[in-house]
This record gives sequence, C-alpha cells and structure tokens, in this order.
Amino acid sequence: MDASSRVSHQLAITLLLTAVIAATYGFGVYLFPVVLPQMKHDIGFDYAQAGYITAARQLANVAMALLSGLAAARFGAARVVLAATALSAVDLAGLAFIDKTWMMGTALVTLNACAAATWVPMMALIAPLIDERHQAKAIGVIGSGTNYGVLLNGLMVPALLASWGWRSVWLVSAVLTAVLSGVIALMFARLGRSSRTLSPRAVPQRPAERSRERSGLRRMLARQYLLVYAIALLCGFAGVPFITYFSAYSHDDLHLGLDVTAHAWALVGLVGVVSGLVLGMIGDMRGTPDRNGYTQRDGMRTALVCAGIMLLCASLIAASRPGGYALMVAAVALGFSFFPIFGLLHAYVGKTSEPTLAAMVCGICEAAFGVGGALGNVLGGLCKTAFGSFQPVYGLAAVASVILVGLTFLVPNTRRASAVCQSGLVDLR
Repeated sequence: MDASSRVSHQLAITLLLTAVIAATYGFGVYLFPVVLPQMKHDIGFDYAQAGYITAARQLANVAMALLSGLAAARFGAARVVLAATALSAVDLAGLAFIDKTWMMGTALVTLNACAAATWVPMMALIAPLIDERHQAKAIGVIGSGTNYGVLLNGLMVPALLASWGWRSVWLVSAVLTAVLSGVIALMFARLGRSSRTLSPRAVPQRPAERSRERSGLRRMLARQYLLVYAIALLCGFAGVPFITYFSAYSHDDLHLGLDVTAHAWALVGLVGVVSGLVLGMIGDMRGTPDRNGYTQRDGMRTALVCAGIMLLCASLIAASRPGGYALMVAAVALGFSFFPIFGLLHAYVGKTSEPTLAAMVCGICEAAFGVGGALGNVLGGLCKTAFGSFQPVYGLAAVASVILVGLTFLVPNTRRASAVCQSGLVDLR
C-alpha cells in the first residue's frame, strides 16, 4: 500500500470512529439529561426513579467495559463495534415510542452498555490501522467525539423540542446512528479487502506465541497496567463528581447566576473538542533513546502529567470558592484534563501491547474509571449532607489529583510488544 493510501485509510478510520463515539456517547449517554424534564412530564416518573436508572446505567457501563474487551478478543473488535453501534440505533428508535418507565430504563441502560462496547474494543482496531507515531493524536480526536455529539445536541435539540417534541429528538438521533452503522459496515468491508490485497500476509503464530496469548490474564496484572488502572480510578473519582455537582455548586453554594454556569459549561465543551488533539500530539512526541537503544516514550508521560496537573488546578480553583471569572478558568482546566486523559491512557496501552491484550486492558481501565466515578458521586452526596456544601467534594478531587499526578511519573516507558498482525482489519475474520 502506498503512502497516500495509508494516510487516507488512517484519516478515514479516525473520522469514522470519532463519529461512532459522537453517536453512542453524545446521543446514547448525554442526550437523556437534555430531554429529561419533558420525558418526566409525559411519562410520569420522578427524579428518584431517574436516579436509580442513572445508577443502573453506570453499572451497565462497568460490566460491559469488562465484557466487551473479552468479546473483542473472541469475535473481533470490528464486529463488536459494528454490533454495538447498530444496537444503539435500535434503542434510540425505541425511546421515541416508549410510554412506560421500565421500558425507558431498559433502553437507557442498554444504550450505556453499547457505548462502552464501542469505546473499549477500539484499541484493537486502532493499533493495526494507525501508525504508532500518530496513535495518540488519533485516539485524542476519537475521544473528543463525545464533545462533538454534545455540541450537535445543543444545535439540534432546541429546534426539535420546539417543533415536534422530545420523541422526535430520539427518532432523529436513531436515524443518524443507523446511517452511521451502514457507513461502518461499508468502510470495514472496504478496509478488509484492501488489507487482504495490499498488506503482507500474516505470519502464522508459533506455539510459543499462542502460549503467550493464553497467559494474557497474568499479563493484565503487570505493574504498568496496574498503574493505568489506578490512574483511571483516580480520574473517575476526581472528575466525575466534579462534573456531577458543578452546576449545583456554582448556583447553590457560590450563588452565581445561571448564565455564568452556562458559559462555564460551554467552555468545558469547547476546550474538550481541541484538547484531545493537542495532548495527543504531545503524546506522540518521541524522546531520546535510552542506553539500550529503545526510544523513550517521554511524550506519553508528559501528556498524562499535563492532564493530571490541569485537573489538579481545576479542583484547587473550585475548592477555593471562586468567583465567576475564576470559575471560567477552572472550566478551561477541566476541559483540558478530564476529557483527554482517558484517551491518553488508551493510547499508552495501545503503544505498549498487542491489540488483543490492549482491548482487555482498556476494558478493565474503563471499569476502574466507572467505579471511581460512582464512589466519588456517593462521597459527594454524603459531603453535601454532612457539611451542607459541595466544597469538600472539590477538596477530595484535589487530593485524588495529587496522587494521580504522582502516579503518572511512575508510568514506565515500555517498548511496545510485537504486533500480532499488521494487516488492516485482521479481526474481521
């Protein structure tokens, strides 16, 4: 395959996977809060029931994060991503016609599971398809797909709500996601044919290589991956409650106007759109060779440290009971840290392991993030009850961020393991 064909294929797969994240997370996960008041009025559920559904969605995300990595190793990452995207379209369409609370809850829980089933296996696709020197940038852009989906929601939802109601929002989202599923199928088929005709034939695995694959569970507990799990856990613990209680804290505790909060949220979204690419570019920078001749991955560690420091700055500013302008600075710091850091962790895993192992490790990483976020939300609610303020939430986030930054300095510069096969969509077998 010539250089121009490789570049075009890499760009196409990056944009396609970005669209998948925009659909499954932007529509599937973050659309419900936008139309919640209208759905509550028509269907007749209360906010307590909505809270239970939200908790169940988080549990579904954690469970599917673990299962989808194993499913990608067994059935192929491309098949898992395609099936999850198509199922998301079906669930979105179903939400346009539901009239019972339990039906809504089932569809929303399934949507969260589908979102996790698209994000986790992507590493097994990205590693063979994207050149290693561009992987962090690609993953940064793909991870920012959530922001693109949220921004699209902001443009689409008000007009649809005013004209045809909340059911039209779900239906239009379903149509867009269904079209995306068709594009995915065509693109994967095309890339699969290209890789078979233009890429070198994969070398059959030796028995020793198969034995190393069977030891994957043991390798998932290696020191470098334990550090990744810990960073993901702390990121969820610090970042998720930061976002969950941000509006309530600024309005109830800081007594800032709703326009200030809205502007802060806009900054978080806008900064998040570009931060993944910026930190991904840093992550792809190569350092100097060590004494053994291996290139040090100083860029990945630098990007992780930068994201952790920005999260720490955002938490410290929020914990200081800021005014309106300082809150904007905290929002910018949050946008540069919380959204990209998970993509950076996935990029690090992809650069240091073969695709099959990377998918399983990223699944555990996603689950650790979910557990950390759930724990942070629970402690945040307890802080509000015990102290009458959300301020301690941001103090806890700052402490977790300090530990997170410390752990990023310990992340080893490990040379990437040998790839299983360099052909494009080998997992579509």
